[in-house]
Amino acid sequence: MKSFNIAEDVVSTEVVVTDGFGDGGLGTINGSDLTTASLSDTQKNYYYNLQLNSKDHFSVAYGHLGGSGSANQSTIQEGETQAIYKQFYNIVEPNRQNLKRSSTSGFIINEVTQSDAYFIVAERLQMKDRLNPGTWTLTLSGSDTAGAGTKLLLTDNSKITDASAAPFGQRYDIISGSAGTQVGSTKYGFFYPDAGLLILGGTQVSSSLPGTSGYIASGSGDLQSGVGLASDLRVTSAADNANKIAQTIKKGTFTLRSEENQYIFDYFCRAKVNEFNYSENMTFWSGSQYSIRHSDMQNNPQVYITEVGLYDNNGDLMAIGRLSGALEKNFSSEAIVKVRLTY
Repeated sequence: MKSFNIAEDVVSTEVVVTDGFGDGGLGTINGSDLTTASLSDTQKNYYYNLQLNSKDHFSVAYGHLGGSGSANQSTIQEGETQAIYKQFYNIVEPNRQNLKRSSTSGFIINEVTQSDAYFIVAERLQMKDRLNPGTWTLTLSGSDTAGAGTKLLLTDNSKITDASAAPFGQRYDIISGSAGTQVGSTKYGFFYPDAGLLILGGTQVSSSLPGTSGYIASGSGDLQSGVGLASDLRVTSAADNANKIAQTIKKGTFTLRSEENQYIFDYFCRAKVNEFNYSENMTFWSGSQYSIRHSDMQNNPQVYITEVGLYDNNGDLMAIGRLSGALEKNFSSEAIVKVRLTY
C-alpha cells in the first residue's frame, strides 16, 4: 500500500453539468404527454401534480392575497388560495414581514402588487441542484376572450441582466421570449433556479392568455377551446384556478434543463521502478517459504496490473479502478494509473 502526495498526485475539479429536465434526460416536454396525478379533492384545492411516465415533474398552484378563488373562505377561516400565496411569499421574499404589516403587500411585478399569482414548482429529483437559467422556454397555450387560440412564450432574463439576491439563491425576471432571448418588455413574474420555482403574476398572464368567459366562470376542466388564466374569484371549489395553469401547460410545451455541480477527483497512482513488482496472488508463490513459483522469474518477476484500490487512513477499501487491459510491470518499468472519482 502506498500513500498519495496530495499536492502532486491528486487533482480536483468542479464542473457544472446540464441535462434535459424530463424523464430520461428529455429536453422538451410536450404538454400532451403530461398527466394530472391522482389527488384527493382536498389536495386539488391547493395544487395539482403533473407527471411524465408516471413520475412527478411539476406541481402547480394558484394563490390569492385575499383568499378569493378558494373552496373555503370566511372571516374566521383562511382560504386555500390565501394560504398558498402567503406560503410562497414567505419562502422567497426577503421582507417577509410585509404581509403581516399590510394586507395589500405582496409580489410586485412591473411595479404593480399582484393580488394573485400562479406557481410552478419543479420536482427536485428531476432538477438536481437547480434549473439551468437562460435556456428554458415555457409555452402556455390557450385562447383569448373570443375563444381564438393563442400562445404565450416565457423565459428568463439571465442572459441580459445579473441576478437579484433571494433568501436561498438567485432570482431572475420572467419575460416574454424563448431560451433567454427577450421579445417585448413585459415582465411576467420571477424565476428562482435554485428553488426550481416560477411565479407568474396573475395580472400579466391573464391579460396575455385570458381564456373565454365561459371557462373562467366554470373552471370545470379541460375544454377544447377557452383555456386561459383569467382567474375565477368565487369562493367555491368549482373555481379550480390551479387547474387552469395545469391545462395551459398541458396544451403547450416546456423546454427545460437541470443543472448539477459535479466534483471530480483524479488520483494518479504511481508505481515506480522498484515498486509493485510482486503479486499477492497465491499462484505466484510456492511452498511455505513463499518462493517465486516460476524459476525464470526469480531475478526478473513479471506482474500485470488489472485494478487499483483506493483506501482511507484506516485501511478500508473505498473505491476500485479497473483497467481496460492488463498493464505489465517489472523492475525495468514504471506505471501511472489515473483513477477518476466523480461526486
